[in-house]
Amino acid sequence: MAVKNKKEYLQLCFLPYISINEDIKYENILFWSFDKNKENYISDITIKDHISKLFKRYFKKFEEEPLENITIVSYKSPDNFKPLSSKQLDYIYDAVAVLSFTTVINNKKFLAFPSDNFSLKIQNFVPGNYGISISYGNVIREIDGGYDLERIKFYTPFHIILNSFMNYNKQLFNSIKKLKRIKNERELYRKIITSLQWVSYAYTNVENFSPFSRIVMMSTAFEILLDGFKDRWKFINKISYYTGEKEDSNKDNREIRNIYYKRLDIIPKEYSFKEWWAYEFYCLRNNIVHGKEVKYSELNNRKNEDYFLLAIMFFTECLKRILYGKKCYKYDIPDKILWAGINEKL
Repeated sequence: MAVKNKKEYLQLCFLPYISINEDIKYENILFWSFDKNKENYISDITIKDHISKLFKRYFKKFEEEPLENITIVSYKSPDNFKPLSSKQLDYIYDAVAVLSFTTVINNKKFLAFPSDNFSLKIQNFVPGNYGISISYGNVIREIDGGYDLERIKFYTPFHIILNSFMNYNKQLFNSIKKLKRIKNERELYRKIITSLQWVSYAYTNVENFSPFSRIVMMSTAFEILLDGFKDRWKFINKISYYTGEKEDSNKDNREIRNIYYKRLDIIPKEYSFKEWWAYEFYCLRNNIVHGKEVKYSELNNRKNEDYFLLAIMFFTECLKRILYGKKCYKYDIPDKILWAGINEKL
């Protein structure tokens, strides 16, 4: 891309805290490593030099060492730096939401990413003009200008976890992309994207963020994905429908408990372990949103498993089943092995 008017401003979208090994394409959106591909993707030297200087101002946590392999997010073409419309930016935010979700569900103990790592930065610039303005905040938004790019430093926030190259679930990523191409499934696609955004809100790593808020946010994500549910019994039915297996009918995978049923008498109810998880999760959510006192110990189940992390697993399985029903997802052996082990956590 050549700059016709040197005073014309351009626009750059990038993910400073994510590194990728290879290009990732989501319809018209391309994620690519600047360090690895700048020579092949950007022909205009002025633009390339400007971005290089900008990225050198992004540092690790309290270290004078610049971040490496920053990921650029491009619309249609890697050398397209024209200012994007609000609709085009929405396409980018959707793609980032899918990449974020399919990454966090692959988190391992020694290789984990919070959703904060996928905070999209949008920087307007005039190539060769190293004055820079910074906007920040959301509810209360501030804009500061008059800074010199070569004197400013952007340090990585503490809640960002810098890791090596990310590992995302390619099959699920491509399945959501496949659904996007089906014209008569646009409403379902939008519900999925919106639900993934709520999962992203819940998976933030910001210090002092309430773990009770995570439960409510995940409940909202379920409600959007599963097309709503009026009460815990409807939620149990939907979780059973989207996550149940034949083995759930075995006595070893079921349990009878005495509970209040529809605010009437205490009666014995028999459910599978998965259905009891849905019951417990909904009760936890209800106690939180209705202002009841909830202890931190109640955030874990009887096997000391985190309800939030279990919710991520159940949500993911529901999503897979929905995509499978639309012929967009194909189950493989690892899928079945992973989900077969869920009962051990319940």
